Amino acid sequence: MEVLSSVRNGCKLLKIFLDSPKELGVTELSKKLELSKGAVHKLLTTLESEGFIRKNEKTKQYTLGYTLLELGTKVLKNHDIVDFSMPYINRLLSRTSELVVLCVRDGRDAIYVAKVDSPHPIRFTVESFRRFPLYSTSAARVLLAYQPEPFQDEILSERLKTYTPHSYQSAEEIKQNLQMIRERGYEISSNRRNVGVTGVAAPIFDSSDQVAASISVVGPSDRVEPQLDNILQEVLETVREMSMELGHRA
Repeated sequence: MEVLSSVRNGCKLLKIFLDSPKELGVTELSKKLELSKGAVHKLLTTLESEGFIRKNEKTKQYTLGYTLLELGTKVLKNHDIVDFSMPYINRLLSRTSELVVLCVRDGRDAIYVAKVDSPHPIRFTVESFRRFPLYSTSAARVLLAYQPEPFQDEILSERLKTYTPHSYQSAEEIKQNLQMIRERGYEISSNRRNVGVTGVAAPIFDSSDQVAASISVVGPSDRVEPQLDNILQEVLETVREMSMELGHRA
């Protein structure tokens, strides 16, 4: 049991860096983990010896190690949905000239696992491989919309983050939106996460009729909205083709 507890604490320590500054010290990590400094130092020493953590000798603080980068690259290489999706993502970029992202669900979070940026000098972009709530973006809400209702309720029972004055303010608002996504098969969203930004997202189904991922085209509203109908049709055509390739026949 002690070994399992140490492994769990080591995992928690690594995950702290996902939403924290680049470097953290023993004291701050101790507070976040609610462990003694001695226990945290022991964890750091073990993780450092395996390359998961690096120590900055100048600041005496710690940051993530390169072994994690190697593992992350390996995950992406083994993630068939990314390789499968890239030709479609690039085609969408060529037809819309806006940011295209591929989003997947990982547990209770959403992650952008692939993207291609707009060629426009003024453009909207996102950070790849960062976790965010399943209700926070159009691509994420499309994933949440097709999850069982008890899972949706569990996600929406937490304190909801708001990002702009136009963000959804309540779980009930989001539930209504999820119902609309299921009825239409897509979502168009403006100003919810970033003011002046519009996204068009739709789900990709696999052979078991489950949502494998979602694709979204995102860009400045003043450029996206005039070609909204065209972008929507391109997105729907793309996910329809991808779903058929994955064996979806509904």
